[in-house]
Amino acid sequence: MNTKLSRNTLIREAAQQKDALKRLSGWLRNAMLLSSCAAVLAWWGLTGTGMRLACGVAGILLAAVSVACAVILGLGIRNGRRNVAHILKAVEQA
Repeated sequence: MNTKLSRNTLIREAAQQKDALKRLSGWLRNAMLLSSCAAVLAWWGLTGTGMRLACGVAGILLAAVSVACAVILGLGIRNGRRNVAHILKAVEQA
C-alpha cells in the first residue's frame, strides 16, 4: 500500500513539474522576443544622436538583461526536464 501511495505521489509530482516547465517555456519565449525587440531598438538608437542615442543605450541594457533571463530560464528548463526524468525513473523502479 505504501509503495502504491509513493508511486502515485511521484507521478503527480512529475505531472506538476511538467506543467511548470510548460509555463517556464512561455517565459523563455517572451524573454527571447524581448531581447530581439531590444536589439532592434539598440540598433535604431545607436544610428542617431540625442534622444535616439539614449534609446539605443536603453536597448542595449534591456537586451542584456533579457538575454540573461533567457539563459537562466533555459538552464532551469533543462534541469527541470532532468528532474522529471529522474522522478519517472524512480517510479519505474518502485
